[in-house]
Amino acid sequence: MVHIAMLALALCARPWNIDTSLYSILPTASSLKDVSEAEKRMSEQTMNQLNILVGHEDFQTARKAADWFDSTLKDDSRLESVRYTISDGALEETANYTYRHRFSLLGDDYVQALTGTAGAQFARDEALQRIYGAFSLSDLSHLEEDPYLLGARAFDRFTVYSPLLSNKLSIKDSRLVANDSAKTYILWSARVHPDEKGIASEGHVLERVNAAIDSINMRYPGISVAKSGVPFHSFESSKNAQTEITWISAISITLALVLLIAVFRTPIPIASTLSSVFMAIVSALALTWSLFGEIHMFTLVFGTSIIGISIDYAIHFFTDWKFSSENPDGNGVRKRILKGILLGFMTTELGYIALSVAPFPLLRQMALFSATGLASALCTTLFLFQAFPKATHVRAGRAPHLAASLSHMYDWYYRLRRPLKIALPVMLCALAVPGLIRLNVQTDLHNLYTVSDSLKKSETLANKVIDFGTSGSYYIVKGASAEDVLQKEESFIHKMEQGKKDSVFRNYLAVSYFVPSKKRQEESFAIIKQTLQGDAATFLKSQKFDNDSLFQKSLESFRPITPEDTFPSDWQTALQTLWLGEIDGAYYSTVLPLHVNDASALPGLANGCEGVYFVNKVPEISRSLTEISRILIVLVAITNLLMFAIFIPVYDLKTAFRIIRIPVCAGIAVASVFGLAGIDFNFFAIAGVILTLGIGIDYSLFFREGGGHVSTTALAIALSAATTILSFGSLSFSQFQPVYVFGLSIFIGTLTSFLLSPLTQKRK
Repeated sequence: MVHIAMLALALCARPWNIDTSLYSILPTASSLKDVSEAEKRMSEQTMNQLNILVGHEDFQTARKAADWFDSTLKDDSRLESVRYTISDGALEETANYTYRHRFSLLGDDYVQALTGTAGAQFARDEALQRIYGAFSLSDLSHLEEDPYLLGARAFDRFTVYSPLLSNKLSIKDSRLVANDSAKTYILWSARVHPDEKGIASEGHVLERVNAAIDSINMRYPGISVAKSGVPFHSFESSKNAQTEITWISAISITLALVLLIAVFRTPIPIASTLSSVFMAIVSALALTWSLFGEIHMFTLVFGTSIIGISIDYAIHFFTDWKFSSENPDGNGVRKRILKGILLGFMTTELGYIALSVAPFPLLRQMALFSATGLASALCTTLFLFQAFPKATHVRAGRAPHLAASLSHMYDWYYRLRRPLKIALPVMLCALAVPGLIRLNVQTDLHNLYTVSDSLKKSETLANKVIDFGTSGSYYIVKGASAEDVLQKEESFIHKMEQGKKDSVFRNYLAVSYFVPSKKRQEESFAIIKQTLQGDAATFLKSQKFDNDSLFQKSLESFRPITPEDTFPSDWQTALQTLWLGEIDGAYYSTVLPLHVNDASALPGLANGCEGVYFVNKVPEISRSLTEISRILIVLVAITNLLMFAIFIPVYDLKTAFRIIRIPVCAGIAVASVFGLAGIDFNFFAIAGVILTLGIGIDYSLFFREGGGHVSTTALAIALSAATTILSFGSLSFSQFQPVYVFGLSIFIGTLTSFLLSPLTQKRK
């Protein structure tokens, strides 16, 4: 009832929220601390984008299929925006906008050409070429207001010469199309609503998208469909992982229950054990939820470790209660196991405290969840189970005797001569050395996710056809105000232009391309006004206009544009990605290099540019996770030393060493096997070692405190090890790399701890 009340209070205090964003589990790269929130917003914006290509040899067939696809999904509220057809007025909208703001959008090359004595003549010559040129499509309806056709010049800059159109896409029948391998592909794009989680769940919008793609393939023979976008990868990987984990967990938990039923042969211990685990989870949920306001899905996954450890307390209690020759009641069992359980609890909690020290917020949430659940399990075992009366004995078969025989097998080690007793551990350590030498402490995001063949093929085709040229690398510009950001960006653009000339990349996108700084606009306008104001009357007369009053009036109407203005619809998608706006009192924008040829030269372009940060997400996050992994290894070592220091006054130096060597050897065994197998010793493997640290300590202490009850102690530890291996070690069969590594680490660590823990029992 207390646990239920805690959960109810947490429900009332904060709304229920499970964070399923894959982005949330990634730490901030150390080099991006100053722009972490801006980088997060940038990632969130790009992670929600979907692109679908529908292609066929016959354009009309491709159009029919794409039209059907659009009609199926365009009204789905879980899609924040859908872009399929380009309205007939889109180009007119852009033309009108560039005309209204022509003094701001001409570009540096044209403005610079106006300086000097020949500036006015240059403007005249270009205007005349546009007016009388054989292939000119310039709008001549505003000649009196715009005799130099500055609006047409600005319009061309954002259409003919725009980096947005520097790929294979073109417009046909109001649709964006591209040709590849004799097929015409039509682009359908959308942005998933931010509230729609990236991890697979029932009723997810991507289920509907995938179903629509399947329907197109059946409805239109010979059609080709390619899909691209981060949401597809998040959805596929999480769906596969959920399916695997569900099946593996169901089978392993079923086997564990069968094992417990076969041993106890009565539902009371099993039901009580499950109740203990349930209350531990409720307590962990309530406190974590109250303090953090949300719980991440990976916290729940890692938090299941409390099942593997807390179930040990219950199993140890009920094994002694059911099979001890003294037939004690609950209070008698508690007195006998109190010291071992308390020491095990203290040392395991110490491991979770060490976990919370790591510079990774998600780790702190995971540590709090697990520590709270474990504390609940301890309280249940010590304060509730003591009320059990004496057990009605039921024969347990040969299980206790087999377990006792296993522990007695280690007696031969203590009968060895001292040199051999020293030589054997040395030999085992020597066997571990090759693996430790080859150990690679590294967390590489590329190795944590393997894309399916179908999605990989689809992405390859989409990238080939669309050819946007994005590489995953970009720059974030930070400033004190919107104007400050734009000025810093324009200063940085000089380096980007040099990079373009040096073929580091083919082109780039920046906010200041669409919205120059107010300072730059005013400087440009001053040059335009100075050069053309006095020349306009003469030039207009040559074109048969009476006076320049309308042109002079247009000069007076000049107003700088800002990032907060309303822009043409064709610019919106680009500006939503590039302009990050105000975050915590600062302003941010993004500069995207396109079609990168030399990725190694990109970081150097930001050197010496104030407020400019280079972002290459995957390698930087991989480095941060690797750094955190190394910190965790140090914390594990420190935790072992602290445990050793705790055991010395409780026991003695020799006994303390015997106890602490079990989790140490388990950790070494995990690291050695990973090294020999050539598997990266990554963040998830070390998380498994932290879990087995608590397991190994518990097994050691239970054997040490078992006293003369060798059979029941050995049976309890054997059952605990079996249930842990079945529940968590079976995860090593998963194809999802983080789960596989986590499960393999637990399996090796738990098995090693179980095999070595009998060496800590008291010798007669």
